[in-house]
Amino acid sequence: MFEKDGEIMPQYSASIITHSFWFTEFSQYLTLLEQGLSQQDIREMALEENYFQQQSTARAKDMERTLERRVNVLDHDYLELFPALDLDNQKLINLLSVLKLNRLFDEFVYEVYRNELLLGDERLHGYEIETFFSQKQSVNNQVAGWKEQTIRRLTGTFKTFLREANLLSAQEEYDLVKRPLLDIRFEMLLRSEGDLRQLASFLGR
Repeated sequence: MFEKDGEIMPQYSASIITHSFWFTEFSQYLTLLEQGLSQQDIREMALEENYFQQQSTARAKDMERTLERRVNVLDHDYLELFPALDLDNQKLINLLSVLKLNRLFDEFVYEVYRNELLLGDERLHGYEIETFFSQKQSVNNQVAGWKEQTIRRLTGTFKTFLREANLLSAQEEYDLVKRPLLDIRFEMLLRSEGDLRQLASFLGR
C-alpha cells in the first residue's frame, strides 16, 4: 500500500506478465508433494535436473519459485481436494492461487469477468478491458505510470489465463464468457476458507 493525498492506495504488480498459467506444472508439483517430497527437494529437482523442462536455469528458477508461492498461498485443504476434482475445477484451484497472489488480476476477474456473468452478456470485448485499465489509471498513480506496452501485455496475460482456466473462449471479435460448473466440495471449501470474493467471481454473484 502507498498513500495518495493522504489516502491509502493499493499496491499493484505487473510481474504476472512474465509468468504462464502453468497448470500442468502446478499439478506435477502437487503430485510430488503427495509423494512425500519436500519443497526443497522439488527446488533441487527443478534446478539441477530441469524437472519442469525449462529452456534456461533462470526460467526454471522463476517457474519453481512461482509454483512454490502458488502452493503456499493455498490452505492445505485445497491441496488435499485437488486430486479428487475434475480437470476444470483443478484449473480453478490453480487460478485461485494466482488471484490470491496478484491483486490487480483478482480485481479484473471480480470487476470484469464477474460482471459479464451478472449481466448475462457472455461477450467480453476489448473496449471493456480498456475501460477497466483506464479506471485503474485514473485512481492509482502506480498504474497510471505504466507504459502502454505493459497494459497491453497485462491484457493479453489476463485473457490467456482465463482462457486456460476455461472461463473464456476466444472468438474473432470478442471472448465468449463461460460460466464454470463448480464442484460442490470446492464451493463449500471456498466458503469455509473465507474466499468469498473469488467464489463470487466464479459464480457471478
